[in-house]
Amino acid sequence: MKKILYIAIILFIATSCNKLELTPLNTISDANTWSNQNLIQLYVNAQYTALLHGYQNELLPAADDEAFNIHQYGNLYMVQTGQLTQDNVTNFSTKINYWSFAYGYIYSINVFFSRIDAAPVDAAFKAGAIAEMRFLRAYIYANLIWRYGSVPIITKVFDLHDNFQVTPSSYDDCVKFIDSELDSAAAQLPPDQPASQEGRASANACLALKARVLLYDASLLNNPNHDITKWQAAADASAALLNLGYSLNPDYQGTFLAENNEIIFARHFTQANSSNFSLEEGRNGSNGWTSQNPSQNQVNAYEMAATGMLPYLEQPDGSLVLNPGSGYDPNHPYDGRDPRLDASLLHDGSVWQGRVTETFDGGLDSPGSSIQPWNASLTSYAYKKGVVEAIPPSGSTVKPTNPWIFFRYAEVLLNYAEAEFELGNEPVARQYINMVRARPSVNMPPVTEAGDALRARIQNERRVELAFEELRFFDVRRWKTAAVTENIPILRMHITKQADGSKVYQIQTLEARSFLPQHYLMPIPRSEVDKSQGSLTQNPGY
Repeated sequence: MKKILYIAIILFIATSCNKLELTPLNTISDANTWSNQNLIQLYVNAQYTALLHGYQNELLPAADDEAFNIHQYGNLYMVQTGQLTQDNVTNFSTKINYWSFAYGYIYSINVFFSRIDAAPVDAAFKAGAIAEMRFLRAYIYANLIWRYGSVPIITKVFDLHDNFQVTPSSYDDCVKFIDSELDSAAAQLPPDQPASQEGRASANACLALKARVLLYDASLLNNPNHDITKWQAAADASAALLNLGYSLNPDYQGTFLAENNEIIFARHFTQANSSNFSLEEGRNGSNGWTSQNPSQNQVNAYEMAATGMLPYLEQPDGSLVLNPGSGYDPNHPYDGRDPRLDASLLHDGSVWQGRVTETFDGGLDSPGSSIQPWNASLTSYAYKKGVVEAIPPSGSTVKPTNPWIFFRYAEVLLNYAEAEFELGNEPVARQYINMVRARPSVNMPPVTEAGDALRARIQNERRVELAFEELRFFDVRRWKTAAVTENIPILRMHITKQADGSKVYQIQTLEARSFLPQHYLMPIPRSEVDKSQGSLTQNPGY
């Protein structure tokens, strides 16, 4: 009888457990997620964190010739010095080691696509959510191909018994996929999102991403035979944004501090979800960390305002020769320069937050400072672009909430100028580059060059106008100029203050750099290649 009772109890427990199927109280079930419109919206929202912004502490300018990161965040200095390999890449910032990060988000987005069709939610909501997720997946794939070249296009969720081996699609096929996704998304999204939905994908954000993707596709790295149809596609994609109501913000510095009509798509912040940029980039003499030190290389790219000429002529070996007739005075190196220099970075003598910046030897913002000298800039420069002057590095309960701009109208104009130049339409190229230079707060002399000299001016204009916006890393690679630009040492300005108050300025080498042919693409982590069992091939040279 006892044996029968025990069996009965066991059967009761087993069948009771099967019938109860208790929903966990600390998680949301999969079934609930895909039947609840609010939860689906939260799922979509979570995928926007795939968009890496530039108010973090690991920034791409510290991996090219724009800046030097004194705290070595993300090991980006190792990119500058040519130490990147397939074995150590997993120790690098996600900005470089993008593979696993990207495919993790692609998996989540593909889960969405596998469930959304059957979701019992409003049709208009569903169409908008699908379009946003297409944009996000396209953005991720764009960043993958810019780093790795050909990559696997995965649009399904693998089941347990599926063949997990994937092979890369050709670069051209990847571009076609991204292009198609963006066209589909743009058709279902409003041109611009209303203020209540700012930060969400829009049709114009799709157009801006498409313009950048097609420009990169037409560039020398990906178009060695100069296929003119690719340049025409790039020009057409940028032209689609020219008459949609965007305009250059009259105040160049203010463009990065508040919402304005130049912004096409941006990451927005709140006090509850703020950035730490004022502390990260604040001067050490004000208790900041001065993490990113703009390079003297970048400073040398700013022309003289009166002549439109560069202060130095850079020689093939990286040495500098004073540019005769430019009007540059080495004893007063910051006088009379392109206004975008003073709008983008702090130098010795810059007035900021109520005091003069002192990066001369022994100055308050120098490595000889009495205030946190370990946080002092080693180049004599600090970020200003995107930094809110009203918010000190420390001691304030208010945090920066200015937007990080992914796409803005000035880039569209420069994209169009470059594409038209490569199509042979030099007057159009000059017209659009000069529109950027004629911004009221910039007002630089118009560009008049032709041929290769005009190409050089277009490339330098991007370097100056888009400084520190995480675009130059890709520009010098797609142009295939990195073998020159990224083999020049990172330069600093050494400043000595004399007894009479005058200063002596000396340009010096801060860090030797090395760029090898394989560095035009990033290495796929060795572990990913090994796991693929032969379906993935490592990029050449690694």
